[in-house]
Amino acid sequence: MHLGASFIASPSDLAEMLQFAGDKGIKPWIQKYPMDKVNQAVVDMHAGKARYRYVLVNEQNGAKL
Repeated sequence: MHLGASFIASPSDLAEMLQFAGDKGIKPWIQKYPMDKVNQAVVDMHAGKARYRYVLVNEQNGAKL
């Protein structure tokens, strides 16, 4: 598994980009998994089933799938 980050823009550029996305209603392409299914998410990712980004959701702290 690989976790990474990219520093491709300044904080003001990022703020402008996020404002634009919010203004235009742009949504990310993600697939949500509850935290208790993290092992299945890893298996699916290694099997090449990830179509978009996987996002782990902590439902115990009030987040929703």
